[in-house]
Amino acid sequence: ATTDPGSNPRIRLKGIEEEDIRPGFVLCDPFRPCSVAKEFDCQLLILEHKSIICAGYSAILHVQSCVEEVVIEKLLAVVDKKAPATILQKHPKFVKPGQTVIARLSVQQPICVEVFKEFPQMGRFMIRDEGKTVAAGVITKVHPIA
Repeated sequence: ATTDPGSNPRIRLKGIEEEDIRPGFVLCDPFRPCSVAKEFDCQLLILEHKSIICAGYSAILHVQSCVEEVVIEKLLAVVDKKAPATILQKHPKFVKPGQTVIARLSVQQPICVEVFKEFPQMGRFMIRDEGKTVAAGVITKVHPIA
């Protein structure tokens, strides 16, 4: 039997109880396992925020069914929204709503993610804070756990 990404199939696994499975767990091919990381680079579109966003900003990351606290470790570049390959400013001190930025994010617990170009369903996410969606993003590089 097969299923598509994003589906919620009901399956039975030998030796694993239902209580052992939590949101954010990913079932994958054992010969091509999903990337597991605590840090990744991404392209973020800042949607709404009451002020500027700097490195060190923390919020809640929503990727697939996983919900984790995330920290923006570095702001690498502000890019043109219409032409993301065009860098407008390297290593900005802050970003404002409406800007698109390349950033490095980190989480405390390892999560399953993939580069958006390779696996779109596992490579997009939202960042929320105080009940509002602050940013939407796609993963451009995964820094696997060594």
